[in-house]
Amino acid sequence: MVFDGKNEFLESNNEVEHRSKLTFDEQVISKIVMMSLKELDGVAIVRSGAGSLFGRSGNIGINVEVGETEVAVDLRLILEFGKNAQEIYEKLKKAIEEQVLNMTGLEVVEVNVKIEDVLTEEEFKSKVEL
Repeated sequence: MVFDGKNEFLESNNEVEHRSKLTFDEQVISKIVMMSLKELDGVAIVRSGAGSLFGRSGNIGINVEVGETEVAVDLRLILEFGKNAQEIYEKLKKAIEEQVLNMTGLEVVEVNVKIEDVLTEEEFKSKVEL
């Protein structure tokens, strides 16, 4: 409704334009990535120091960049000896892309992985927790 200056209201044909938007904090995307990796056997996220898992201290091997429509993911991982890194990479890339898209609607445009260590099965089971 528009006031015409004569104490009368006129109907307006202009529709209200909404400027609302949904955004995601980097911590949310990092958590989705971490949960996606829990399903994979033989790979773990690098952890160092006593930093908070979801803090911005950089002490965990997940780094994400979140835009309005896209996400880029960088991972630092530990691999269990004898596991095929290329197969695990393809599986984790697919899992991350699907979960991020399904949960947020954001497209994962990059998944970069750096394997920082290889552990025997015994070391992996005793030292690594996802």
